[in-house]
Amino acid sequence: MKARLREKILVFISLFVVVLWLSPNWLNFSFSIGSYSYNWTIFVLFILLPLIGLGYLVLAFFKRKWWLFFFGLACIFAFPITMAVGSFLLGP
Repeated sequence: MKARLREKILVFISLFVVVLWLSPNWLNFSFSIGSYSYNWTIFVLFILLPLIGLGYLVLAFFKRKWWLFFFGLACIFAFPITMAVGSFLLGP
């Protein structure tokens, strides 16, 4: 029972990451942390998703689940994947 609950929590966290990845298309705002100013798109694609991806890689190593490994790589390379899909859909 506990294993099933953990799997469901992992799936919901993964769905949250997918929504987080799509959020720069829906939200566009800037915020400041100290003297630095960040755009939401830059924060998600360059800071937040790569950190989450590293966490997924570590989790994949310990849980021995390969889909977590590939999901972690997709999070780490979120910006190049987003640019490639955008270029494919919008054309050259």
